Amino acid sequence: MLRIPRDGDEVAPLMAAIQKIDFVDGEIKPRGERRTRSKRKKKQNGAELPDWDASKGRWRSQNNKPRRLVRGLAVWIGCLGVIAGIIVFVVKSSEPDGKADVSEFPQVQDQFGDLAKPPLILPTEEMNDPVEIPKVMKRSEAEFLKNAELLAKDFLNANKVAQLIPLVNDPENVEKKLKAYYPDGEILPTGMTKFNSSGRVTYKDNFAAVSVQTPDFETKQLAFIDGNDGLRIDWESWVGWSEMPWQDLMKNKPSEPTLVRVMLKWVDYYNFGFSDEKKWRSYRLISPDGETMLYGYVARNSPLDQRLRPGEPSATVAVILKIRFRPDEQSLNQVVIEEYLTDGWVDGGAKK
Repeated sequence: MLRIPRDGDEVAPLMAAIQKIDFVDGEIKPRGERRTRSKRKKKQNGAELPDWDASKGRWRSQNNKPRRLVRGLAVWIGCLGVIAGIIVFVVKSSEPDGKADVSEFPQVQDQFGDLAKPPLILPTEEMNDPVEIPKVMKRSEAEFLKNAELLAKDFLNANKVAQLIPLVNDPENVEKKLKAYYPDGEILPTGMTKFNSSGRVTYKDNFAAVSVQTPDFETKQLAFIDGNDGLRIDWESWVGWSEMPWQDLMKNKPSEPTLVRVMLKWVDYYNFGFSDEKKWRSYRLISPDGETMLYGYVARNSPLDQRLRPGEPSATVAVILKIRFRPDEQSLNQVVIEEYLTDGWVDGGAKK
């Protein structure tokens, strides 16, 4: 607490007496006189350096020559290393490494394309079979496309079975299938908005396939066979025809081999009566409409297994098979693959 001094009180001095300060040699003198030594530090390149590195310029410049030389050499060596690495990379990338470029396989392949690589085992008599050139390849492609487009328009716009019969290949056998497939004789026309939408024709075995686009923007393929009756459309491959409708197939579970058109994929599913994976090879079988799925089994590494196996494990391929259900099978969706008929959905046995 402060108190106002009274008369006679001794007052403490408020300011210290001025004292003269003598400067020692080497320290800073008044009015900016040069010093020769200091303990102050100077910042250089973000780091605190001692003053002897900042004040004695001659010593630093003389001793920095080796350091600059080393740094220069390091930069040149680094550049040469980068250039050498680029040269090696370019040379190696231009050299063939013996591996073929493999394009990525689509998950679901075109049923008329190269659906599977050649089987690993072929009977000798099949190897010696003569190769027959399809009749559709003996005419110009322009002529083929002109005739095929007219045929496709009539086929896809037909609304009655009677209109389809003269347009399909092998009408004598197909007529009964058509009438069973369309019991009332009426057809809901598919329609066509674009013919040869892919811009290419696929030739295989005894037929040629062309892509068409439907009004609902779906791209499908028509197979054209040039037989004794001239150019016709393969109706069975178009609808994915099977000997028994899939609804009846799943209900009746026939024990006799039944012809089906399916999308097949190699999978690992071993359960119930087919749990021994050393004995069986499993395949997933999908119906043409994609709504029903079965698991098919063949004896592992048998000739049938070798022929079925897709060229790529992840590929899904279109095939025609004969399958059967085993009596008293515990699972409702497991079948034995009895026979492999052909890859794709065009019956290769119908050569004309």
